[in-house]
Amino acid sequence: MQTHLALDFDGVICDSVDECHLSALNGWRLLDGQRQLLTDFKALEQPAVERFRQLRHLAHSAPEFWALIHFTYHEQGAVDRARFESKMQAEAAAAAAFEPLFFKARGQLRSADPGRWLGLNRIYPQFQSGWERIKGRLPVFIITTKDRESIRYFNRIWHLGIPDAHLWTKERGMDKAQALLSLARQVDCPPQNFIFVDDNPHHVRRVAATGARCFLARWGYIDPQMSPSPADNGIATLDQLIDLLPFIP
Repeated sequence: MQTHLALDFDGVICDSVDECHLSALNGWRLLDGQRQLLTDFKALEQPAVERFRQLRHLAHSAPEFWALIHFTYHEQGAVDRARFESKMQAEAAAAAAFEPLFFKARGQLRSADPGRWLGLNRIYPQFQSGWERIKGRLPVFIITTKDRESIRYFNRIWHLGIPDAHLWTKERGMDKAQALLSLARQVDCPPQNFIFVDDNPHHVRRVAATGARCFLARWGYIDPQMSPSPADNGIATLDQLIDLLPFIP
């Protein structure tokens, strides 16, 4: 039976940290009642740019970017996962209200200047170097918590060539293990015939429990507090996409 490949998007294919920063900052401003769109990423102060990138691994979904902006601009000091999750629990209502504004800001930025917005997103060289050799060898799927409109845009602009039916985005569900099981049913094959690549150890562990062969992309936004241990059966690390070739029949 044929092998299938399922890839996360942000942190595996795309380094979107700068775009997420600008979209999240504008979402925060919308929540605060400010309507003027900030469009020039280069105008942001460099310490804030560096701190947001440093903390990026803590955010797994759109509401959590509210906390990233909070800890980037409004509360300094070291931020571990416990502190981050405590803030999310304490400010759950604000984070929930922020979520649609984050996607609204992203859409406004993309519409205002598509070229500038695209420039805030970069294909990882660790992905790109192996993509041309891998993509024609097996069916490829995207499993992401990113919005469908953005994924379809990148799929088109970067000529990834992944069919729309193979795009699992936030609109279809946020649980990646359930997403993989659903895609396995869609193509009528067992999850054991899927290879799954993500940069989030939590997602990798969850999907590994389905029986899929899982790899942690070391080039993405890896949380050192959640990295796999030798006890994580079925999870291997990956330094570049091309290293998957020996696992593809």
